[in-house]
Order: sequence, then C-alpha cells, then structure tokens
Amino acid sequence: MLIKKMMLFLGIIFFISSNNLFGANVDTFGIGAKATALGGAYAAYANDVYAAYYNPAGLTQIKNKQISLGSLFIDPHLNGKNYRVEKNGSVVAGPVDFEDESPLFVVPHLGFAMPINEKVTFAIAAYVPFGLHLRWDNTENFYQNPASYNCYESWYYREVVTPTIGYKINDKLSIGFGVSLGRAESGSYLNSYDMWPLTVREKVELTDDFNYSFNFGIMYKVSDQFTIGVTYRSMADADFEGDLKLKNLSQTEKAILAHKGITRYKTDVSLDDVDFPNQIQIGLRYSPNPKLSIEADLVWTQWSMVDYQTLEIKDPLFQQALGGKEIKMKRDWKDTNQVKIGIEYKPTDILTLRCGYFYDPSPIPDDTYDSIWPDADKKTYSIGAGLNFGRWQIDGTLQYTITEKDRVIGGESVNLNNTYGDDAKVSLKGSGKLWGYGITITYNF
Repeated sequence: MLIKKMMLFLGIIFFISSNNLFGANVDTFGIGAKATALGGAYAAYANDVYAAYYNPAGLTQIKNKQISLGSLFIDPHLNGKNYRVEKNGSVVAGPVDFEDESPLFVVPHLGFAMPINEKVTFAIAAYVPFGLHLRWDNTENFYQNPASYNCYESWYYREVVTPTIGYKINDKLSIGFGVSLGRAESGSYLNSYDMWPLTVREKVELTDDFNYSFNFGIMYKVSDQFTIGVTYRSMADADFEGDLKLKNLSQTEKAILAHKGITRYKTDVSLDDVDFPNQIQIGLRYSPNPKLSIEADLVWTQWSMVDYQTLEIKDPLFQQALGGKEIKMKRDWKDTNQVKIGIEYKPTDILTLRCGYFYDPSPIPDDTYDSIWPDADKKTYSIGAGLNFGRWQIDGTLQYTITEKDRVIGGESVNLNNTYGDDAKVSLKGSGKLWGYGITITYNF
C-alpha cells in the first residue's frame, strides 16, 4: 500500500511540475545534485535513489527508506554570428548576429527507495533523460534573423517514471533492473521562406503519449579501494502524433494561401524515425581512504540510430501546397563518447565537497546542422557540496558549460541551404555557454 501511494505521489508531482520541463541539448546535464556535481561520473558510486538511472545495482547500498526531490535549473546563452544567406552568388540576407531568448530550463527530479530485505531494494524515480528547448530572438524580421526561416523555437524531450529493483548477490556483486515508462513531446516554430516576404508561421506540435525502455546495471566491488559499475540503457521507440498549424495570418495572407489550395490552416501530422538511443555507461571508482574518492566514467550513446526525421502530412491539400506527403530531413547523427570525471572529499561527517568535469562531443555533423539542433562540442565544469544532518541531506551544485570552440558552417549544411530554395548557401558561426544550478533534498526514514 505504501509503495502504491508513493508511486501515485511521485507521478502527480512530477507531471504537475513538467510544463517547463527540459534538459540539455539532446542529453541530460545531470539527475540529482550529487551526481551532477560529480559531472555525472556516478555509475560506480550510485548510492541514492537516482541509481535508478545511473546504475540500478547501486540501490543495494541504501539501508533505510528514503524520499528525495529537487530540481536543476539551466540558463543558456547561445549566439549565432555572421549568419549569411547567398543565392546565385548574391547575398540576400546578412551577415547578422543574433542570440537566444530561451526560457530558464526547469528540470525536476524526485524518487523513493526502500530496502525489502537484506538483498533486495525497491525504488521509483522520475526524471528527464533527454531534452532540449531553444528559442531565438528577432523572429519577425527576415533581415534581422534569417535563421528563423529554418526554425526559431524548438523543443524535444522525454520524461519518465522508473520503477527499479536492485539485488545484492554477495558482498562484492550487485545487479539491478528498471523499466522507464515515459512520454515525449516535440515541436517547432518557423517562418515559411516559400511564402516570403509574408510572415506566415508554421507551428508543429507532436506528442508520444507512451514509450518505454530498460535500465540494467552491474556493480562489482573489486576491493575496499576499487569499484566498477556498468549500466545499459535501452532505446525507446517513439511514435509522435500531432498537428501542423499556420499562425498569425492576415486576410491578405489568407487570400494568397487560398491560391495555393490552403483554406484550412491546420492538418494532422506524424513524425517517424526519432527514437531515444541506446547508452552504455562504464565507471571506475577509486577510494584511497574513507574521506576521498575519484571516479572516471565513459558514456557511449548510439546517436547513429537517428538517420532521418520524417514528418508525414495527412491532408492532401497541405501535401500539394507543401510539395509532397512527407518532409524528410536528413540527420545522419554520429555515435558519441562522453568522458566524465568526479572527485568527492569529506572533511567532516557533516560536510562533503564535490567537483566534476565532462566532455560532451556533438553527434550532429556539419552537413545536417540547423537551427532546430544547434549543438556543438561542449565542456562542463561543476562544483557542489552536501550537508548531512542525520535524517536530512541537502546537496547543491553549480555547473558551467561552454562550447569547446565556435561551430563554423561554411555552406555545407544541406538542411540550412534547403530552407531558402535552390542554389542557396548558408554560412555562420555558433557558440554558447550555459549556467546550471540545482538542489536535492533527501529524507531518510
């Protein structure tokens, strides 16, 4: 009965707080302030409820019932510089600079864990494993921000609730398994260049009401000093359904659209070939003494499974006006390997100090780069502290992410070029930084 009440409570609170629920650019910056402060190097540590994500086997380290909740807040500062559009050898827009005006990303997390017996621990956690939400400025004027004709706002995220079991085989070896039950949303706003200089806006909103994946973990204590953790997170098959709307139409624009066969301004659409990828995380933790620990993790993500994104248009009138039944965008994303490092030091029984670093290469090649996914290779630095007051634990973190260097596109992006029709060539430089801060409060019964 207690478990059922806790599952209901977690689900209600999580989804009430999710109306501005987004993670980082196509990946997570962290789940729980403790793991986030360690740069996500947590697969061989994972001794709280968020082991449900980082390594389910780590749940067997929890000795008492605990409930935990918190949030990570991400404040992005992204820039597009020297954006220029050429057609037939002539510059038709730019060069211009513009910035993002994205909202503050609020990424809540919460969970409950309880030992069933000396060998089995149950937990349920709610979090965001993947997400993105970006919005760019100067969206009304083609000459101030021509990139808005590719996309000026986009979002894509998955939120999950993960019931999980950890099983302790012996004093050295534990395993764990969880099922992530999720939903996902995706969408974008763009101005239509095909109808330029009109200000017709296209809005696509899509939802996948239910998807699932699996988390499996192994934790092996080689000695008092060394621990190895391995986690596999399976893909989630997403099937998005929604609609495409034409927005902000004047009477003149409606008349012009009528000549294109469009007298209704909304049609059903679906999005295929957008699944959440497989991941493998391997961590090695070294504790030379009870006060100090160092961990290094490697995270492989199978982004290569995202080859295309295909928007299928249901209405024949829209199919004719937009040039076909499908809008197929090449992605050709590449697999990535993240390197994560975390250090923890306990000067007293009450205070714990943490720091972390991770390198996050972009999966997006230059030839499919666009305003929907303006990603780049990133480096993230983090610090944090934990306070232990017996039953209560408070963990905080501060992180700083910066692009390794400017992302330079010199006309090779098919997706950007196609925005402006035949013989278009787009060039730009992109850069950015993000500040993140978060807190997690845990109560032990």
